Amino acid sequence: MAFLNFRRALNSLCISLLCPAVALCTELNELSELDYLNDLPVTFSATRLPQTLNEAPASISIIDRRMIDASSATTISELLRLVPGMQSYHIATNASAVAYHGMSDKFPSRMEVMIDGRSVYIPLFSAVIWETLPITIADIERIEVVRGTNTVTQGSNAFLGAINIITHTPLSYQSDAIHYTHGEFNTRNIQAEHNQKTTNGHYRVSSGISGNDGNTFASGAQDPYFKRYINFKGTTSPTLLDTITVDLGYSEGYSSVGDNGPKPNENYKRREFETNYQQINWSHIVNGSDEFKVSYAHSVNNFDARAVTPEEVAHLLSQPLGVTPAQVLGSGIAQAFIDANDPTLITTETGNIEQHNLEITLKQQPSYNSQLITGIAYSAGSAKNRQLLNTNDWVKEESTRLFTNWEYSGFTDWTVNTGALLEHSSNGATRVSPRAAANYQLSERSSIRTSISRAYRMPSLLESNFERVIYIPAPYTGTYGEVFDYEYLANEDLSPEKLDSIDLGFIIRWPEYHSQLDTRIFYEEIEDGITSSYLLPDATMLATAPNDNVYRTYMNRAQWNNQGIELQYKYQSESPLRPFAVLNYAYINSDGYRNDGNQNGSATDVTDRLETRNPMHTASALVSITLPSRLQISLSHYYLGSVRWQGAVSDSNPPNPHYHRTDLKISKAFKLSPESDLKIAVIVQNLLDKPYSEFYADNMFEQRTYLQAQLSF
Repeated sequence: MAFLNFRRALNSLCISLLCPAVALCTELNELSELDYLNDLPVTFSATRLPQTLNEAPASISIIDRRMIDASSATTISELLRLVPGMQSYHIATNASAVAYHGMSDKFPSRMEVMIDGRSVYIPLFSAVIWETLPITIADIERIEVVRGTNTVTQGSNAFLGAINIITHTPLSYQSDAIHYTHGEFNTRNIQAEHNQKTTNGHYRVSSGISGNDGNTFASGAQDPYFKRYINFKGTTSPTLLDTITVDLGYSEGYSSVGDNGPKPNENYKRREFETNYQQINWSHIVNGSDEFKVSYAHSVNNFDARAVTPEEVAHLLSQPLGVTPAQVLGSGIAQAFIDANDPTLITTETGNIEQHNLEITLKQQPSYNSQLITGIAYSAGSAKNRQLLNTNDWVKEESTRLFTNWEYSGFTDWTVNTGALLEHSSNGATRVSPRAAANYQLSERSSIRTSISRAYRMPSLLESNFERVIYIPAPYTGTYGEVFDYEYLANEDLSPEKLDSIDLGFIIRWPEYHSQLDTRIFYEEIEDGITSSYLLPDATMLATAPNDNVYRTYMNRAQWNNQGIELQYKYQSESPLRPFAVLNYAYINSDGYRNDGNQNGSATDVTDRLETRNPMHTASALVSITLPSRLQISLSHYYLGSVRWQGAVSDSNPPNPHYHRTDLKISKAFKLSPESDLKIAVIVQNLLDKPYSEFYADNMFEQRTYLQAQLSF
């Protein structure tokens, strides 16, 4: 905290003296290594302003490079198990999801995920597709997680929380390196990195190939995975006042979407993907300390899968038509049915998505004791998927956001943060999300924070436009009607979700013990929750679709509240053994319901209680020591309470049971020369070999072993 105030004072001095060394002032406004190694790290995530954790208006967890190197995680999503209140789970061997405070399915829709400030949220699926990201753990410098709503800063996707994955820059990581992993499921990953300084600036390139054969199920089926990727990051300063950064990335491959059909483990469906992104940021220093910044990002995500076969369609039609599959196949109805619903793919989780994001911000320091940022952002997304949107045309959505955050620290021992975001969506909704927080410095070692927020989440592109209608081919409409089934219909009257939250935080440090404790107590009340609901068809629909008893649509038919406590304790010492420990625990008690509508043609609404949709207890721990000869030993432990994930466990079945999992990582570093190092590690996940289910009941996680090698030069 003292260092941050010193920096502000020096900035003010630069202004008052019209300091010619503008480059120095520019550097002082950026995060430095000294910032990050301070007792309380500096972060931009909560407000886009540089703040220590005890000044920020929200609880923030930071997964730094030391935690990453010590952890047993082999994927980015697994790292997030080290955040209290966060759930990371596999929906297939190589597909995963991450949710904060549960209430989710395989597509968590209430948390923003960014890479270097660029959103990787896919509007067609209302989620992040982690296995397609063109980066790996090796590319990450740190991850900052805002635990609690951050809509006021990052828009409606950050309804319950936000994750910002910060990658290495050409300046922060200047060694070249090669990484290799081999292990379970015949995993073979290789990545190479190159950093270069030129007369025009610095750049970093990383590229790799990863893949495995997937799990082999009792049926003999597998769900393999493959990805090749490349990303580029460059930075240049054409003048002392200007900095330009460029980020480019590309990935392609295939994986399983994890759909479970009538026969467990026999219907994992392969999906191919191709993604690319481009991002450019221009930063200009004004008056020595103020910063004007323009950012533009563009991304394309294409997902494809094989077409269904006539044999598969014949099985689907045989029962409603009252004939055998062979008869359906022989009559030609199956192929005609495919032609009428073209393109019909083996999974609906496909499509083409394009996104544009433009943002302009002005960061100011009106006085020594205050910081202010204001901005405007425009986002445009479009998607094309006949099976999900009932059209071959592109479906578009747009949103415009105006936002501001102000920090004032002029009161003795107090820091006040206020902010608001005005968001307008192309569906016609306009909402204001405000937040007010006050942080009080109890002593040099401890501080307390209280905040109150109201946030809105705009319906996603899929939620607003999901319409799935299955048509009968023209030659047979006289007998069976034009529509075979109304599965989903779009709801033009869908409203935004609303969240009111109260947050109490407490941070205490014990410098003599190299440790600190971060506590968060929260209450969250969600109204107008968007959920899939059954409705009875009207007379017209029944006349055109004799097979239809009910249809589904998204509606504002859910409401619930969460209350609980989150704890994170960190111990980090630079003594000879470099002991390190992180302990996390979260308790959350949920209460509420969602109206599931008129199921099975019933005229009575079905109410789904939500108490079991959240794991009441979650915990994780990571401990590590470094022995002589650069031998590091780390143990990780994870606990997840019982939970009934939406879409994974039916209401008639018991929830997924709780589980404990312990991982071991042993690594050894060798100094090959003054410029080169070799590091070899062995990772054993689920060390005690106690299989447990993740998401789907039959998706078992058993012991997995990996060998890693890293050569830096």
